[in-house]
Amino acid sequence: MNKFSGYIIETPMGYRAMLRFAHEARPAPLLGPGGNPIVFPTKCEAWESVTKNLLAYFNSPMRRDGVTISAATSAADALFPSLIRQKGASRTTHVERRRAKA
Repeated sequence: MNKFSGYIIETPMGYRAMLRFAHEARPAPLLGPGGNPIVFPTKCEAWESVTKNLLAYFNSPMRRDGVTISAATSAADALFPSLIRQKGASRTTHVERRRAKA
């Protein structure tokens, strides 16, 4: 399920770089201009592309359901302004959420 992977597939014309991200169900080839899979002439170039693209994904801004984490945090701070720490304050307020009975 929540699995990231990258590997290469040998084709008659060369090698394809395949990437699988946790939010997608199946691996997909690395696509070039026009939406066509990129075919690399050597194994080394294909592995380099897999590594470069996985690292670029991990180092990108974190996202949750299509929204960046900072936007979600600021929306939560707007709902609970008392939870914002004042400068020099040593106390924090804890909020407990309870679900209503159905």
